[in-house]
Amino acid sequence: MILQGFEIGETADIDILTTSEGAQKLQLSLKEYRQISPLTKENHLFRSNFARFRFPLLDLEVMGDLQVCKYKEWQPVLIQDNQTMTIGNLTLKFPTLQEQIRILTLFGREKDLRRIDLLKKLSG
Repeated sequence: MILQGFEIGETADIDILTTSEGAQKLQLSLKEYRQISPLTKENHLFRSNFARFRFPLLDLEVMGDLQVCKYKEWQPVLIQDNQTMTIGNLTLKFPTLQEQIRILTLFGREKDLRRIDLLKKLSG
């Protein structure tokens, strides 16, 4: 949401969805910031190659090959429509607004539904 220019107020972390291999590379390259055995609250709903990194301004949460449990079945969370942004030599890919809404709807938690409402209001 921030990369799309929306003011969302305070946030505690940035979520990165990648492959399991991408998550492993980040775990190796950012190992000095990695939180060992982070507690996660929703293991019944999500599973992935997960890591949390602690930085001074905010945390980074990385999910490799994220899956969500729907109707007692694990489904991969795949980004079907993305956009890109280049910052210096770095190119970032992130879901379009409509794709974020689709993914949040799939998750279906109360906080996801609130975020959908916020996205719809911000996008006008």
